Amino acid sequence: MPALSLPVRAAMKAQWRLRTVRDWAAYRTRRAEFEKFAAGKTVTRVEKPVGERTRHVYDIADGRAFTTFQMDQRHGIVARLYPERVTSLLDIGCCRGWFVASAALRPECERALGIDVIPDFIEAADEGARLLGIDKKARYAHAYLDDLERDSAGWGAPFQTLLLINTYHYMFWGSYLSPKHWPNHERLLSSLANLCTDRMIFMSPLEVSECPSDIHNKAAEHPDWAAQYTEARFIEVASNYFDVKLETHIGDRPLYLMRKK
Repeated sequence: MPALSLPVRAAMKAQWRLRTVRDWAAYRTRRAEFEKFAAGKTVTRVEKPVGERTRHVYDIADGRAFTTFQMDQRHGIVARLYPERVTSLLDIGCCRGWFVASAALRPECERALGIDVIPDFIEAADEGARLLGIDKKARYAHAYLDDLERDSAGWGAPFQTLLLINTYHYMFWGSYLSPKHWPNHERLLSSLANLCTDRMIFMSPLEVSECPSDIHNKAAEHPDWAAQYTEARFIEVASNYFDVKLETHIGDRPLYLMRKK
């Protein structure tokens, strides 16, 4: 997939801003409907640990869930890239499990797995699955990529659909939350390809300059890794395993549909 020109990218970002206005109006209507439904019922907020990525939270009332605007909009955009029938889904970096829970609520979805490196997120996601009555289909675990590699069948892999949303740069560079990282596109992308049968839906910064500041510091310490961490190099390696298509932008970050070859 050749890199898109700056004007094309700018147009995509402008389209996203216009979509946000429309999405916000629809979201307010649905939020009012949920609040009416939840009136007088016990409402549980899935938010542990409090203060950690607080926009990734959702409320559950009588088996029905509703999330924040950011997560609602992101899910709507990402879900448009799903297969017509989502039979199984893996979310690496699942946070509190909104994407996994939403997939597991689909009647055709047989199993959905979310993994994350923060145990409190997994605890919160488990609570959400129990309250929604999907704990037989939705599974969450404090785990890393190499855990899945060691026993892929035991984890239920491969999955039809793989989500990797704002996680790849931490898998490559590591973070204060994760001692494990793999600064090698070939290593990462070959493993990810083995975990899915149909597609990966991908969003993450792919230039060092677009990454968080702690990664800038690591890049200064490891210029050889930094030289490899470019969008062009990522797409070059990914194209060995996937047909890569830039679909749109969510904010400033590109969202790719990657169909397995």
